[in-house]
Amino acid sequence: MLARVAESLYWMGRSLERVEHCSRYLKVQYYSTLDAPMSQNKDFTLRSILFMSGSNLDVYVPIHENYVWQKVISDPNNPNSLFQLSHNARENARSIRNSISSELWEAINKWYLYIRDLEINTFNSSDIFSFAENATIHLAIIKSAIATTLLHNDVWSFINLGIYLERSMQVLRIVRSKLSDSIILSNNGANIPLLQYQWTTLLKSLEAFDVYKNQNRGVLSREAIFALVLDNGLFPRSLKYSSKKVRSHLAQISVRPVEYEAVIEIFEDKMNNCLNFSDYSNEEEVLSRISEAIECLSNFHYDIQQLYFQ
Repeated sequence: MLARVAESLYWMGRSLERVEHCSRYLKVQYYSTLDAPMSQNKDFTLRSILFMSGSNLDVYVPIHENYVWQKVISDPNNPNSLFQLSHNARENARSIRNSISSELWEAINKWYLYIRDLEINTFNSSDIFSFAENATIHLAIIKSAIATTLLHNDVWSFINLGIYLERSMQVLRIVRSKLSDSIILSNNGANIPLLQYQWTTLLKSLEAFDVYKNQNRGVLSREAIFALVLDNGLFPRSLKYSSKKVRSHLAQISVRPVEYEAVIEIFEDKMNNCLNFSDYSNEEEVLSRISEAIECLSNFHYDIQQLYFQ
């Protein structure tokens, strides 16, 4: 396989996974402002959405919903907008059409055409739900095409390597963001309803709310939430599960460059160190482990580039 083909497959997977997480975060965060605990914090929530999309806004500048939707969803000049990420996924798929199935190409192209043709000038908050639902449907079809219309060979492994590496990063970014939100909004834990609600939105942003309720009888506990989304190897959106999938898909790639074993060993040692942790009551330590894991994943991404894409 040519290096450019492997790189396109990898980035196609990463872009699609980021679109999925960011569109879900957008929906969950915005609709949280319609509930009583968050109704007075809409401005803060919109800024949180911007932050997760990689956009910044001066804290002293008034914020408007239409600006957020344009910046996060459709801005072609924002490399992290949902449109630009979808465009990148489509361009990567288009450049390697001979390596992927027609079903996968058509599914990606349909999603791109949908988001390209959004009437963003008339887009408003009432359109968020239908947009997020369409994103869920399109991306589920794309994921299904990846799973069922490709041989599970190097092509499939490079796509999934990108998907699970990006999922690991997004889980960490969402947890870090909601930790920060919970501290600020609850006045360091003094406002219990707001604090509890941030844990709810964290779980919903990772589609972990029902799993958590079934495991913990509905009682919200910060320690139990961290244990689920960071360290539960049976939950597909946890850091532990996703990082194991990263290692698994890398191991299935048939090409083994000279530095392969060293890269795997370093990655496993660092991730195991981040996950070998049980004191989830210490927020500072949790944040430190999250930062270490993000750095580990970023370094691993660089190593993958050097191993396969140069």
